[in-house]
Amino acid sequence: MKTAAWMIFIFVMGIAGIVIINIFGNITTTNQQDYTLVKNATEAAMYDAIDIASYRSGFYLCSTEGTTFTSTSQYQLILNKDVDENTLANSGDCKLVVGEFKISADVFSESILRRFASNINNSKSYKVTIQEVIEYPPKVSVRVDTYNSYNNKIENTETFETGDFTIRNQVDGILEKKD
Repeated sequence: MKTAAWMIFIFVMGIAGIVIINIFGNITTTNQQDYTLVKNATEAAMYDAIDIASYRSGFYLCSTEGTTFTSTSQYQLILNKDVDENTLANSGDCKLVVGEFKISADVFSESILRRFASNINNSKSYKVTIQEVIEYPPKVSVRVDTYNSYNNKIENTETFETGDFTIRNQVDGILEKKD
């Protein structure tokens, strides 16, 4: 009887060890997969959002505070096709920029959500937050919170609260060209 009890104890401990290894393996694999997915989707969405017409024909960059910007409120972009003399005269110091990238915020948002949604794991809940999209110079910031059902048991997973998520990945991207 003594050896049978030890055999049951070793068997139960082996099963518990396998379950714990499976849970931690799933968490680390999910984190790596989510980070790679967010990084690749952000990069591809930035390439999708490039405004080719503005790259080729140019656009006017109008600002009153020089050439170093910390927010989009410090400058105004005017497309070359929308330019008339009154617009340029009322917009401050404007210069024509040709051959530089400008992205469209709407196209970026649609593209990253479409790309991310087509590659996610359906057994988890995701919250995608597009924190910042600056059209020129092209910069984006995207955060993805992943709720893993193995770690927390919550009855209502449709409400997203800060404490509910176990994995958070954030990617900041700048689009630049090599000369």
